[in-house]
Amino acid sequence: DYGWELGMKWVDSPKENIASAGWNTLSGVIAMKPDNELDIALIKKLLQRIVKEILAAPNRVRYTMNGFVIAVGGYIKELTKDALEISKKIGDVYVDMEGTACKVPSSGDYIKKMEAKGSIGKKKKTVKC
Repeated sequence: DYGWELGMKWVDSPKENIASAGWNTLSGVIAMKPDNELDIALIKKLLQRIVKEILAAPNRVRYTMNGFVIAVGGYIKELTKDALEISKKIGDVYVDMEGTACKVPSSGDYIKKMEAKGSIGKKKKTVKC
C-alpha cells in the first residue's frame, strides 16, 4: 500500500542500494497498478529527472533508472511514446557489471520488443523483489 511513497523517498537517498531500491519499487508499482491510480504527471517528471541525472548516477541506480524507463514505456500505454523519446535522449546506459555476463538492456529496444509482442499496457499481478 505504501510502495509509491517509500519509492519516492528512497530515490533521493545518497546510498546507492537504497536509491536503486527506490527506482525499482516505483517500477514495480507502475507494473501492477491500474493507470488511473498512477500520477501520470509525476511519472513524466521522473522521466525528465532521469535524463538529467542518469549519467552521474551510481552503477545500480543507472541500471534501475533504465528499468524505470522500460516500465513506464511497457506498462503505461499513454506514456510509451514519452519513454521511447527518453530512451533516445539517454542512449545506451553503461553499467559496470564487475566481470559478469550480465547486460544492460537498451530501454528503447526493450519497449519495442514489448510492443511487438502486444504486451504494452498489460499489468502484472505481482512483482518480485
